[in-house]
Amino acid sequence: MKKDPWCIIEEGFQPENQITSEVLFALGNGQIGQRGNLEEYYSAGMQLGTYMSGIFARKPNETEVFSNLPDWTSMKVRLNAELVDLSNCEVKNFRRVLNMQQGFLERTFEVVTAEGHHIEVAVHMFLSLAQQEMGVIKYSVKSIEFMGHISFTPVIDGDFNARYNPDAEPEWNVLQSRTQREVAHLWIQTRRTNFQVCEAISYDLFKNNAQIKTNPTKIEKQKVAGFSFGTDMKTGDSVCVYKFVAMLNSLNHPYKELTARACKKALEAKTAGWTELFEENSQTWMQKWEALKPALKQSKIREEFVKMQPFVG
Repeated sequence: MKKDPWCIIEEGFQPENQITSEVLFALGNGQIGQRGNLEEYYSAGMQLGTYMSGIFARKPNETEVFSNLPDWTSMKVRLNAELVDLSNCEVKNFRRVLNMQQGFLERTFEVVTAEGHHIEVAVHMFLSLAQQEMGVIKYSVKSIEFMGHISFTPVIDGDFNARYNPDAEPEWNVLQSRTQREVAHLWIQTRRTNFQVCEAISYDLFKNNAQIKTNPTKIEKQKVAGFSFGTDMKTGDSVCVYKFVAMLNSLNHPYKELTARACKKALEAKTAGWTELFEENSQTWMQKWEALKPALKQSKIREEFVKMQPFVG
């Protein structure tokens, strides 16, 4: 870890500290909380966590806990047929930064796979403070030594417990999993507490800064909804996937309109685009910090006064 006035910075990939890092690099915007999970498939230990204010589950012993919702961050990457798994790759120049001044999480690294494919990856993720039902991911890949087909699978994954915690009792039931041409959604209902949540996803794909029209494979399973698509690459090419996810709940929206509103919001985010949403989020955070300056100053004054108490009686 490195010191910085506004950022938490981790340099070097340390699998043994991954679960701890997920806590340190968590994001939140007052409505949604997200552990700092890896977006890629990761076969080693990980504890996925997406939580929403007011949405809780009741355990059999009547204990109430925040419900761990479907994972909206999932982004499997394949180089030809080889699945990128950081636990089975050589990871170089790994750097992870949580920018608390502007409210985003960034990861940059290089991987050399078992088959010798060498790529450079940059990932940016944020939960919008301006639009608190929105999460956005920018996933960029540059070919260092790879020539072939790269494919991406951005989904809403409600089946992660089957892999990471198979013995856990389900906290919610899936009401609907549906994938349309440009948007997909997963609609769930918590067990025993009957809250409803809908997570909807839309996406964009760019190659060498030019938008690519795709004909994606639709993924519509019982607990997973999303897309799979890709493009050919050669050394020096760069590809970028933008993932726009709306997360709505029944505390703020009527049950009957939940899925339609979530899908509409995801598509509106795609229309707005990454740059507009990122700048909107950054400006909202900066305005928040500016508004807090007087309170922070008073807090500092009180802190110094307390330190002086032993001397002034």
